[in-house]
Amino acid sequence: MVLGFMLLFILVIAPTVFTVLDEINAGLLLRKLFPRMFLFGFAILFLAIIAAFQADRSDLINLSLFSALGFIFNAFYLSPLINKKRDELIENPDGSNAGFKLAHGFSVSIFILQLIISLTCLAMVHHPII
Repeated sequence: MVLGFMLLFILVIAPTVFTVLDEINAGLLLRKLFPRMFLFGFAILFLAIIAAFQADRSDLINLSLFSALGFIFNAFYLSPLINKKRDELIENPDGSNAGFKLAHGFSVSIFILQLIISLTCLAMVHHPII
């Protein structure tokens, strides 16, 4: 389920937002959407951790926990930092955007890693290593 909502977001929602809305309104929407998406991902992974625990699958517990922590880090640290850096750029367009690019790139990297972890977990569930 995590994989599905993540793919929906990157393949459908994000591109649509930028084609339908102007930059200001797209930014306003994404500032509300991203933290909620990250918390939703955490909630799903929390349930996955419980299921993996009941199935006595420490491999899935560890991968899901790592991914869940990525959602929390994105929701409570990186999203506010990205918003702050973006606001600084809006206030001072001639300023450096290095901080924004770094924080955004780190957030995207975590998201990609979470996609890979989700694919790995899916493969492990369907083809368990004995």
